[in-house]
Amino acid sequence: MKRILLAALVFSIGFSSFAQELVKRSTKAPSTELQLEKAPQNGSTAMTGDTPTQKTEMLNGRAVTYVPIGQSGNAYGFYGNARTYVWADPNINSVVFTHRMTGGVEVEGNSRIAYDLSTDGGATWTTNIQVYTPTAPGPQYPEAAGRYPQGNIINPLGNTDPANAFFTYLGASIINTNGIWGGYVYGSNPLTENPPTPTQTLLQSEGGFMRLIPDALTVTKQGVSWYVEPNTDYTSGASEYTGDLIVGRGEIVDGEIVYEEELVEFLAPLDAFNDAKIAFAPDGMTGYMCMMSSVDSDPQPYTSYHPVLLKTTDGGDSWGDPIHVLLGGEDGIQSLKDYWSDELIESIDFYDPGFNRDEVYYNMGYVVDIIVDGQGNPHITGLITVATPDGWYPSEGAMATWHLYSEDGGTTWDGDGLYDNIFFDAAIGDIFQYNRPYAASTMDGHYLFFSWLDTDLDGAEDNSNPNIFLVGYDSEDKTYNESGVQNVTELSLYWFSAFFGSMSQYVFAEENGDMVDCEIPFVFSEFTVPGDDTQEMNFYYIDGYKLPMPVGVDTHEGIADFAVSQNSPNPAVNSTSVLVTSEKAGVITFTVNNLLGQVVNQQVVDNSALAHTFSVDVSNLDSGVYFYTVEIGNSSVTKKMIVK
Repeated sequence: MKRILLAALVFSIGFSSFAQELVKRSTKAPSTELQLEKAPQNGSTAMTGDTPTQKTEMLNGRAVTYVPIGQSGNAYGFYGNARTYVWADPNINSVVFTHRMTGGVEVEGNSRIAYDLSTDGGATWTTNIQVYTPTAPGPQYPEAAGRYPQGNIINPLGNTDPANAFFTYLGASIINTNGIWGGYVYGSNPLTENPPTPTQTLLQSEGGFMRLIPDALTVTKQGVSWYVEPNTDYTSGASEYTGDLIVGRGEIVDGEIVYEEELVEFLAPLDAFNDAKIAFAPDGMTGYMCMMSSVDSDPQPYTSYHPVLLKTTDGGDSWGDPIHVLLGGEDGIQSLKDYWSDELIESIDFYDPGFNRDEVYYNMGYVVDIIVDGQGNPHITGLITVATPDGWYPSEGAMATWHLYSEDGGTTWDGDGLYDNIFFDAAIGDIFQYNRPYAASTMDGHYLFFSWLDTDLDGAEDNSNPNIFLVGYDSEDKTYNESGVQNVTELSLYWFSAFFGSMSQYVFAEENGDMVDCEIPFVFSEFTVPGDDTQEMNFYYIDGYKLPMPVGVDTHEGIADFAVSQNSPNPAVNSTSVLVTSEKAGVITFTVNNLLGQVVNQQVVDNSALAHTFSVDVSNLDSGVYFYTVEIGNSSVTKKMIVK
């Protein structure tokens, strides 16, 4: 049951006009996701531009430090869909960031893989610890050149000493066994050992395993590493899904990471994919693989690209049948189907006046993320927009970042619109920057966090001046942080320039009275030559960005057990109604506010019947977004409604 929804989410961005032209796009992600950088030249790739320096400033009462960490030879490798660039382990107060390198000729240059390490919570770092080198020179790229690396920490259960933990990495390689691609590179190193003594393993495409670029990587609290990728034949230069998933399960054996792989049958050959992710609950037993697919072989009602999950409850020994997270149709998510106004949907040629909301198409993409709470329930975040059978409309006013969740282990689904995005993507040189949604949690799965990028700069034409946005969610209390969506980089030295901002899967947490201070690890990149993706990149770690969350439902006083319906109809015309049901009698205060916070309607009733329907006359209200708040005792629920 939802006790609070985000209030005032649209205050900072205003109410988008629906008169603008909506641009239809293909639902399939562009092939630039597999783009290779230009052939490297021999010679030095030493750093250009100014040497990065550490900077500290006060932001909204927080002392935030931007710590320069490692560098890479260009922007490639950090711009894609991968989940695990930055990884924090609060049990050992450590953070790692994995990236390609720079300097020297190509074989000794940016085809190598390194990690940066902090063992004091992100304050100080050892950088550019090299763990992978290509096997030999090649005609165009080095043989088994390292690409798109991810990394994490495998920490023995109960260990609190960083010296007893391990760094592990996973990346794609250019090995020419699946088109120009075809391999994985992986290995491990004692976390704090520098100079390093890493292991290095190369897997090629063979024996039915068609490797490309793995995006999904995680580690359970029990120290088990998992990766997953759609098994994709790329020998023709186009991605052709084979009908299987490559699933790897790894553990530290005698000080080295050792993986076992299997092919898991999933959907049908040639079904298209946009993304894949994987996450486990704190118990390490319940987990979900999340694939984004249009499922062309078995189309779902009024749902194009959408999350399709595989669930395990035995620690990955077996996986269940596909779980479709339906967006539209009769069984779709009601809050999503009610989100956009009639006017917006009717502005799309495909929809006629008087359309049926159960017959509106939706699309989610191109990138998503998943996290699992302490009860074993999945939470997915990403961008959703109105669609038609032949395209979707990621345009301002028609797209939003969503939090989709199940409270019964994936059987039924609900969702909250978190933020009305302004821009979807931007071309930066030859590569694209999308909204980069990330999901994170505290180690116990109690508090969840969702982040994404957007450009809110006046006069901007695309998402080329990004800020990092963040919101927190209490998975037990079903509440968001009271301050709503935060612009992490607003008014900072890196306002409008947090390129490719990424969040760790786990965050730091410390109790502070009746609140828990959750410190969120972020990394972003800086162009040494503005807008030139072929030049060296600097990476920065954001140290000290904290989001306070209430200690928990058990310590909250006066939280009533009541439910508030979405107003119906929504959008409201002339009048609308809201049903409130409660297990206890009491006075209910119902208030409607406009975007300026002004009260435009207020009603107070004595709820002796334990259920009351509020009727709201909106005939004298201007068209736009409003918020209605229901208060019983010390508790409140706020929801958004649209007046047409």
